[in-house]
Order: sequence, then C-alpha cells, then structure tokens
Amino acid sequence: MKRIISLVPSHTEILYFLGLQTQVVGVTEHCNFPEDAKAKDKVGTFGQPQLMKILSLKPDLLLADQALHKKLIAELENTEIKVLASTPSRVDDVFVLMSELARICGTEISAQPVINSLRERVRNLRRRSQGRTRRVFYLMSTDPIVTQGTRSIQYDALRIAGAQLMDFQSEDFYVRVLRDQIKEFDPEVIFFCGIEKGQSVPSKCSGCVAKNPICQRTVDDIITKDWEQITAVREKRVYPIPCHTICRPGPRLIEGMEKLQEILIAR
Repeated sequence: MKRIISLVPSHTEILYFLGLQTQVVGVTEHCNFPEDAKAKDKVGTFGQPQLMKILSLKPDLLLADQALHKKLIAELENTEIKVLASTPSRVDDVFVLMSELARICGTEISAQPVINSLRERVRNLRRRSQGRTRRVFYLMSTDPIVTQGTRSIQYDALRIAGAQLMDFQSEDFYVRVLRDQIKEFDPEVIFFCGIEKGQSVPSKCSGCVAKNPICQRTVDDIITKDWEQITAVREKRVYPIPCHTICRPGPRLIEGMEKLQEILIAR
C-alpha cells in the first residue's frame, strides 16, 4: 500500500509506530500526534470525514472506525479503495490491528519485534498488578456522570493496570452513573480526563459542543462537597490525566497504563 488515509487518531499513531508515515497522504483534524501528522492533508474531522476529499487523494488503503464510519465505508464499497475498519475494545485488539496493518503493508518482518515489545510490557503490567488491585473510578464527564463501560478499551486497560472497577450489567462502551452508586462503590482512586492546577488549558477539540469540557478542568473544579465522603477524595487520590493516556488504542496506550499502574501500586 503506497497511499494511506487514516480517519482515526489512534490508527494514525500506529502507522507512525510501524514506520509507515511516508505512505500516509491524509488524516483528520483530530490526528494530532506525532507532530508530523499535523502537516498531512486533512480529510475532515474524526466524526465527519469528507468523502470527496478522500477520493481526491486517491488512497490505496483507508483506516476507519468500524462503527462511527459505517456510512462512509458503505459509500466506498464500489471503489478500488481497500478499507480496514476496526474498533479495538481490548488491549490485545490493538496488537491484532497492528499485525494486520503490517501484513497488508508488507512490513510484517520489521513490525513484529516492536509489536512483541509492547506485548511484553503488557505481560509485565499483568504480573505487577496481581494481588495489588484498588477500587478505581474513571470519570469521563460530570453532567451527566459518565464512566467507561465493559466494552471500552479504557475498561480493559485499567483492569490490566490493577484497577478494580464498578461491575456493570450493560455492555455499552460508556455508562451513565449516579453519584450514589459511586458512593456505594467508594473508589480508592479517581482518574479523570483533566489538567493539573496551573497547567495551560488545552483548546477544545474540533466538534466539541460541551460548554465546560472536563479536559479543561482541575481537581478543584471537579470535586465538590457531594464527593467528600468518598475515600479517594478524603485521601487526596484524585488524579487528572491527559485524555490520550488510555483513550487512544494505539502505541501510547501501554505507556499510559504503566503510568496509571505506578499510581495504583504506590503505597
């Protein structure tokens, strides 16, 4: 494959990780890492890619999200563009995607050592977390309160890192939670997609409609009196983390899991 377009930020990161960046001819506005990706031609946003722009770049391969880009994928069925669509919901799915992409692009031999190195780091994470779990709540939104569901990559990543998570009957990717449910669960650690006090406030992502997005807020902005009875709040174990830490199922996911595990197993 000589000309690749990626509609998914994490897939773009995987392309660079596998050394395929010179074959990337187009990305979305949300593909902001590595820095070089920002200079690639844009084909719209992650949520609203532009079909005509994609066609104009004449790609051999298009990387898409299986669920989000269903309509676009259907529109490309009668073209010669090969589409690789996936939505990793488990950490191991990321490695499967990497291997499949390397196979399609003919770089299996050079890719396997770097993929295997990530697999080994995940095995180490599993070993270190055995018998050292803590109750964890991952806050993704406050109005309403939303956390990761059992089908999300965040759920699997946190569990591997050593988190004991709320048990949901729902298999949704993301779940609304009542504050009383959180109090009953009584997390020992709370993570949220936010910033440290005094840290520069990130710009809103393209297409974000939230008036006060959680990614621009600090612990003091998030934690109110309603949270004071929770162990994580009383023991000051509420941590803002960059959104990409475990939300992008790509190579940086493993580094994010390692950072969270350091917090979880610290005594």
